[in-house]
Amino acid sequence: MANPFANPTPAPNSFLPEEYVRARADSRANILTLSLFAVTLACVLGAFVVTKASVQRVQERKSRVNESFELAGAKISQLKSLEAQQAQMLEKAELTSALIEKVPRWAVLGEIALRVPEGTKLELLHVKSTRIEPPKPPPPTKNAPAVKSLTGKVADAVKGGKPAAEPEKPKPAAARFEYALTIEGTASNNNDVADFLASLKRSPVMDKVEMPYIREQRDGDREVRKFQITATIRPSLDTATLSDSLRRLVAQRSAEVLGEHPSAVAGAAEPATPSTGNPKE
Repeated sequence: MANPFANPTPAPNSFLPEEYVRARADSRANILTLSLFAVTLACVLGAFVVTKASVQRVQERKSRVNESFELAGAKISQLKSLEAQQAQMLEKAELTSALIEKVPRWAVLGEIALRVPEGTKLELLHVKSTRIEPPKPPPPTKNAPAVKSLTGKVADAVKGGKPAAEPEKPKPAAARFEYALTIEGTASNNNDVADFLASLKRSPVMDKVEMPYIREQRDGDREVRKFQITATIRPSLDTATLSDSLRRLVAQRSAEVLGEHPSAVAGAAEPATPSTGNPKE
């Protein structure tokens, strides 16, 4: 290859040999070429070192981000596990609380006994509990009937499809009960029965107080009024309201025994509770 830096025509005033001039030109060309090659190689090596360092920093940043995601995923999984445990504990607590009576029996007996007028005799007190069944969920609607395999798992009707997820089992619902109360007794006159009925309607424990019948009946030598009263026990009751009602009834009964006026004791008029039902004679 010809030297591009060589002078094709030597200088006319030069006394140097032509071979020597050509050798010096070749030497200068080789030195310049080697210098350019060294500079190019240094640039390539520098670019390689910078790129490698940048890639290493990106890898380190990626590893830190992955570690952060793994820690966050572990925390999220732990949080979901705690939420599932909390939901299970709440379900168990709800099922357990359903077995406990919201209104104790002594409160019902106290309300009835303290509201019975003088001269009225109770002959029957019956409490019947009825379980309230929750509404059944609607059956799932599907376009194609599900096919069950021999293992009992539901599979897709299409050949080669993935097996369908098994339906979730229904969760046990807390049992709810409705308590019906039946009271039968006798009184000397209709006013006592009416007062007893009105007093039961004002009770915070009872709801839907009704009188199915009241009729005359002979008890030895005197005529009495035979009556029946039905009611339902409220599913929930505030403890403070129940305490105030019993305290007021005890104060009124004590005032009646001592011959005082009931309003003189710490007991204002009882708040009327809405209820339905008309006595039938």
